[in-house]
This record gives sequence, C-alpha cells and structure tokens, in this order.
Amino acid sequence: MTEEQKARKLEYYKKYYEENRERKLEYRKKYREENIEKVLAANKKYYEENKNKICAQKKKYYEENRKKICAQKKEYHEENKESIKEYQQKYREENKEKVLADNKKYREENREALAARSRKYYAENKESVKKYRKENRELYIAHFAKRRAQKLRATPTWFEQERDKVKLVYAKAQELGFHVDHIVPLQSKKVCGLHTWANLQLLAPEINHTKSNRYWPDMPTPK
Repeated sequence: MTEEQKARKLEYYKKYYEENRERKLEYRKKYREENIEKVLAANKKYYEENKNKICAQKKKYYEENRKKICAQKKEYHEENKESIKEYQQKYREENKEKVLADNKKYREENREALAARSRKYYAENKESVKKYRKENRELYIAHFAKRRAQKLRATPTWFEQERDKVKLVYAKAQELGFHVDHIVPLQSKKVCGLHTWANLQLLAPEINHTKSNRYWPDMPTPK
C-alpha cells in the first residue's frame, strides 16, 4: 500500500468516526450499562497486565501537561466547591475508620517529607504564620489541648459535635485572662477525665496552679 493510499484510508476512517461519533458513544454507554460487571472485570484484568505501562503513560502525560491539568482541576474545584465538600464530608463519615487508618499510615510512611515540607513552608511564610497565630491564639490553644488529650486517649468519639463550644471556652479564657481547666483531670493516679465541653471550666491562674491534678468534684474522701 502506497503512502497516498494509507493517507486516503486514514482520512476515510477519520471522516467515518466524526460522522458516527454520537452513535458510537451511545452504543458504548448502553453496552457498559448492560455489561457493567464484565466491563469492570476486563478493565481490571487489563490494568493488572499493563500496570507499569499505564503508570508510565500517565506520568509522562502529566509531566507534559502539568499546567493544563492543574488549571483544569482548579477550575473544576471552584465550580463544584460545595458538592465536593459535601461528598468528602459524607465519605469521611461513612468511612471514618478507613480514613483514620489511611491518614495514620500516610503520616508514618512520609514523616520526614511532611516535616521537611512544614519547615520549608514556615521558613517561606514566617511572618504570615506568626500573624495568623497571634490573631487566632485561642484556636491554637484549643488545638494543642486537643492534641494533648488525644495523646492521653481522652478525646471521646462525640468531640466533633461540640468542637465549636470547646473553642468558645478557650476564646473566653483568652479574653478574660483565665485558664481553661479540666474539672476531672485528664491524667491522674486515681482518675482520668475526658476532653469535653462538660469537663471544662474557667479558673483564675493562681487557683489553677494550686489545683494541679489531685482534686476533682465528688472525689472520694480518704477514710
């Protein structure tokens, strides 16, 4: 077959595809719907047999079209911000254990990279980070209190439902110059309380310093 014949044949197929594009797409869609399990099995088999090739092609395409892909993702995210947020929230609620396990695994496997990224970001944005922390001091205090509670395994499963109330307590403490105290201590030789809104109170600094973790209401009286 001559080059002219090849070009003519290619042009014919191209023209045929353009003229029958909608019909072909409709046929493929209908076929997938009627044979969904068969199609998924075939796709899975093909992917397993050609995994390295597919990954290499995706990587090459991404590198060659990085800016275009990032722009498309950004545009899509902006246009569908609310629906994406709702989907992510729903997924986290329905797959809470899996999400926590995946996040923990990712942090453990990428600990050094994450730490390096944090240090780099802080070095490049030091002033803005300091300003944000100063303007949102009560949020940081509440956050670190929660982290401490988590380390002590004192954060209950319903904490997220009262997060805003807990933040308000820390905000009021900053405003009035008080300390936020756990009524029942998080860590003690005799008792361990929970990091919840009902277990928080505002105390003057001098009172909180003397309270320590040796006292709580209704504690048993030594005989």
